[in-house]
Amino acid sequence: MTLRDARPGRAIGEGARAPIEAHLPFLAAEGILLALLAVFSVAVRGHPAPLAGDVGMERAVQQSVLPHQWLAAPLEAVSTLHWPVPTAITLIVISALFLYLRRWLDTILTPLIAGASSLTRLELSKWVHRPRPSDHGIHIVQIITSSFSFPSGHVTYATSVYGLFLFLTYQVRHAFHPALLWAIRVVLVLLIVLMPVSRVLEGEHWPSDTVAGLMLGLFWVILFAHLYGWARNRWTRLLAADER
Repeated sequence: MTLRDARPGRAIGEGARAPIEAHLPFLAAEGILLALLAVFSVAVRGHPAPLAGDVGMERAVQQSVLPHQWLAAPLEAVSTLHWPVPTAITLIVISALFLYLRRWLDTILTPLIAGASSLTRLELSKWVHRPRPSDHGIHIVQIITSSFSFPSGHVTYATSVYGLFLFLTYQVRHAFHPALLWAIRVVLVLLIVLMPVSRVLEGEHWPSDTVAGLMLGLFWVILFAHLYGWARNRWTRLLAADER
């Protein structure tokens, strides 16, 4: 016979399992992403040439956009945001803003996710060792020989860091300027969505490189969003007044 507590229909021990069960969606999502990324990485490592559809998709994007300078220029500018110097400046400015707003937990998580996503992307790219696009009749803005192609570092960074910022905007409980908050969200979503297009447009990555960057970046967003939820309950002093 099963012993039950005071609430009908609940057996003793179910309360202990609840915290574990609460983590199951997180573990499942991260496990699926890691499995897909692992299979994808092994496949590309064994076949570093463009995958089926890479060349055709790259040509289609470039032929559709490049003739229209009014559209190509801003899309190419999206990539410029994520070269080392602009990235460092942006990261410093955002971290300083979080400090000014006394968002201590946000300030801690921002450089951590930037470092973690960049480091894992770098190590994965060294292991896969995929060369940058060349020939195949595509337009290439610049030939890059200092780093490998898979996964896209620009896309990984945009998805992870801007994805975390997007998540943090939903932790603001009492926004003084809701319109401004929504404007920030729109900008963040646009940067995440347009970064893969920008990298393909410039001919510095294959579409499959950007897909892998999205996977890796999403893995880190989910992890740090989960970490934020854990930390906010453990260290409430790290939260700003509008996060509590």
